[in-house]
Amino acid sequence: MTEPGARASKREAFIAEPRTAVFSTVDARGRSHAVPVWYLWKEGEFRVVTDRGSQKHRNAERTGRAALTIVDGPRYVMAEGPVRVVDPLSYKERLALHTHYRGAEAAEKSTADGAHERMVLLVLAPERWLGMK
Repeated sequence: MTEPGARASKREAFIAEPRTAVFSTVDARGRSHAVPVWYLWKEGEFRVVTDRGSQKHRNAERTGRAALTIVDGPRYVMAEGPVRVVDPLSYKERLALHTHYRGAEAAEKSTADGAHERMVLLVLAPERWLGMK
């Protein structure tokens, strides 16, 4: 039997890799809203960048809850919990996310436009996990 610490280490390694995830919220009519996102796992929380006023931003702000699912073949992790909105998004946060997925040089080029000024950071603190333990 795998020890809890070993399972957590496997999960940590899995979510630390740059993978596309699905960020899920519930809209004002009670319908699910699930969209692909890039995320950054930092200090026990998922960080997702989105445009200010986007559907996921409005839903997260209204309900204060979200789920994030990462799938890679038969392996998956789903984390659900409270989400907070950090507004404004700092250039440093946006650059960190893009560096994780694109590398330093490409990230610097893709974030030089100042678009972080119209974005927010959604920070999901997992309370419940499914999938890889």
